[in-house]
Amino acid sequence: MEPAATIAASARTFQSHDLITYGRITIPDVKIRFGFQLDIVPESCPGHVLFGLVGPTKGGPKPIQGFVVRVNTETGEIWDALNDAGLIGWIENPLGMNAFTDEEPLLLSWEVEHTGTALIPRLCIAGEEWLYPSIACNTGDDLDTIAGCKMDEGNPPQIFMHPALWREQL
Repeated sequence: MEPAATIAASARTFQSHDLITYGRITIPDVKIRFGFQLDIVPESCPGHVLFGLVGPTKGGPKPIQGFVVRVNTETGEIWDALNDAGLIGWIENPLGMNAFTDEEPLLLSWEVEHTGTALIPRLCIAGEEWLYPSIACNTGDDLDTIAGCKMDEGNPPQIFMHPALWREQL
């Protein structure tokens, strides 16, 4: 399998982004729950960040499949960045995006359940949950974690804090 940055760069959606990968998970032949999370401070980020789990498709019109959102760090809008589903939701906080600081950063989290041949995702951002389209998978398929921002903004990868990739058998 190609590195996540190579896979994602091949997708038109991600061509203008610097992407970082924080690990890979291989889908076993048993039921599992796994996740990927990290923190950001919106004022330290560019206009938006990408956050997700991706892997190559086994044919079809798209080079990658998975779960990826684009979070607008100014307005709090959350957009689907992979499946053309549009606006998923927005971060609601009375203080707006200024509520998230170094002491209380904004948590971005994917939790995915693997059952049968399906990956069923749940997106959690700032304590809110959103459903996202499920995808089919096979035993042995790999998903890479990705986070990124626009290349032309010269942002260092330090904008992503406390990355974690985890899994548990059900």
